Amino acid sequence: MKSVFFIPIYNQVNELPVVLNELKESGPCCDEILLVNNGSNDGSEDLVRKAGYPYLDFQKSNGVGYGFIKSIEWALERDFDIFGGLAGNAKMLPSEMPRLLDPILNDQAEYVTGSRFLDGGSSPNLPKFRKKSIPMINKLVKILYGVGISDATCGYRAYKIDIIRRANFDWTAPWLYSYGFEYYIYAKVLLDNSIRIKEVPVTMRYPKKGLPYSKIKPFSGWWKLLKPWLIASFDGKGFHPLDRT
Repeated sequence: MKSVFFIPIYNQVNELPVVLNELKESGPCCDEILLVNNGSNDGSEDLVRKAGYPYLDFQKSNGVGYGFIKSIEWALERDFDIFGGLAGNAKMLPSEMPRLLDPILNDQAEYVTGSRFLDGGSSPNLPKFRKKSIPMINKLVKILYGVGISDATCGYRAYKIDIIRRANFDWTAPWLYSYGFEYYIYAKVLLDNSIRIKEVPVTMRYPKKGLPYSKIKPFSGWWKLLKPWLIASFDGKGFHPLDRT
């Protein structure tokens, strides 16, 4: 199965070189890397164009969800089997990609998501706000979906792209252009008993105290994270049945 990980980048001229260097050091952990410039204007756009990987180049930022959507469309057009995401801010380790891919390649799961809280995972310098808020979201997911997961907000994921092909909802809707996309898809997967899900331990690194660690805006940004969980549980839409012929 052919795999691609996309990397969304928005004004990360300091962090992106770390990611690119670690990609080279880790070797070919997946079949392809796709860089996505989401309207950067700090020099990141030049790094994307010169990195030597295929890339999508947007002149303005339409949101990370927009990058997800366009990257999945890119992967579908090129017949990739597995799609994954790697942060452009150096929070995730490229060397840990096999942890996401192996359960899919070994037919143990169709959807694999990372967890900093499982044995073998870690989260250096995890901010206090995140340390308190993530368990709250985990509890919300448990209430809404009846599924216990250890890290609902970890964005280090990989899944069979056929899941997207089976969607009977509009996964390109503009309301998903922001942070909602990946959580809406995840929520829909949790509702579908035919999709095998697996959490694996990963590392989520944060900068030292006092340094910026996220582009998510307080309150409004977190509402955009919570909204898809709520909508997905009530809109009655899901995936077409698996074709087992």
